Amino acid sequence: MSDKQELNYAAVLPEKGAHLKTLVRAIPVPGPDEILVRNHAIAANPVEWKMQTWSFFIQSYPTVLGSDVSGIITQIGSSVTKFKVGDRVTGFAGVIYNGNADHGAWQTYTLLKEIVTCKIPDFVSFEEGSVIPMAFATSAIALFVDLGIPYPAKTTQQPKPSGLLVWGAASAVGTAAVQLASNFGYKVYATASAKHHEYLKSLGAFKTFDYHDSDVVQQIVASAKSSSIQIDLGFDTVGAGDAPKLAAEVLLAARSTDKAKLALVLPWPGKEPQPEGIEIFQTNATRTSNDKSELGSWLFNDYLKVALENKTIVPSPKIEIVEGGLNAAQKVLDLLKAGVSGKKLVVKVE
Repeated sequence: MSDKQELNYAAVLPEKGAHLKTLVRAIPVPGPDEILVRNHAIAANPVEWKMQTWSFFIQSYPTVLGSDVSGIITQIGSSVTKFKVGDRVTGFAGVIYNGNADHGAWQTYTLLKEIVTCKIPDFVSFEEGSVIPMAFATSAIALFVDLGIPYPAKTTQQPKPSGLLVWGAASAVGTAAVQLASNFGYKVYATASAKHHEYLKSLGAFKTFDYHDSDVVQQIVASAKSSSIQIDLGFDTVGAGDAPKLAAEVLLAARSTDKAKLALVLPWPGKEPQPEGIEIFQTNATRTSNDKSELGSWLFNDYLKVALENKTIVPSPKIEIVEGGLNAAQKVLDLLKAGVSGKKLVVKVE
C-alpha cells in the first residue's frame, strides 16, 4: 500500500434504531485469508434497514452494515493465493455473520474473505459488479444446497426437461436464481410483475407469469403440463404474504416425485401448516463463508469469474445510482424500506 492513504469514511450505525452517521474509522488490516478492498461502489440490500431497525444479526455497536461491495484490492493477507493488489473485484462482505464492522460494506475500505471474492472483467463497471455478491450467494445456497442441484455442472442439459420455479424473479436474488438455474439446464418458470417479464426472458427464463393474477398457479401448472415438464424444485425469493403458499401449490400440482423441494428466503409462515409432500428449506447466504465454504469458493473464485468474462452471467437486476456516496447511505435504506421493485440501489464511493 502507498505511504499516503486516504481516510476510511464509513456510514456507522451507533446503536439500535439510530440513523447512520458518516464518521472516520481506522483502515482495517487483512488477516491471513482476507483481502482489503478500496470500495468504488456499494449495493444495498433490504435486510440492512431491518438490521438497523431491529438489530437482526448485529453483535455489538457501533457497527457498519452492508454486504455488497466492488472495488480494487489494496492489500492481501499472507495466505491469499488467488488475488493480487490491483485486481478489480466484487465480494460478499461478512459483517452480517461475523459481527466485525471491518467487514461491513458501507465504508471506503472493507475486508473480504478470499473465498467469497470474485474478479470482475474490465467491461463490468464497479456499480454493476456490486450487485452480484449477496444475491448470487443466496441463490447458490438455495439451488445447490437446499434444492440439491449438483455442481460443478457436468452438463448444461438435464436428462429430460426439468422445471424450476422462481417466485419473485425480478428481485436481485430472483434474477440471480433465474440465471443460475437456466445455465444449469433447467426450464425456469418465473413469476414477477408483467413489466419485468421481457427482462427475465433475456436472463434465461423459459416462461413468465404475473403473480398478481388470481389464477397464476393454474396458469403455471397448465403451461408446464402442456410442455410435458414437471416442476419438482422451487425457490420463493419473496417470503411474504401468500408467496410461499402459492409456490407450494405449484409444486404440489406440477411435481413428478413424491417429495418436491421448496427453498425460502424467510421462514415458512407460522400461521400456515407446512404442506405434506414438499420439503421446505430456509436459505442462508452466509453459509457460503461457513459450512458451505467449498461452494462459496467455487462460486466466487471460479464459476462467476468465468461466467462474467464470457457473459453467461450478467450483473442483475438493473441498477439505480443514488447520488451522495456514503453520505446517502441513510437515504438508500429509507428508500428500501419504502419499497423498491426490479432494481438495485447503488452508491459510488469517490
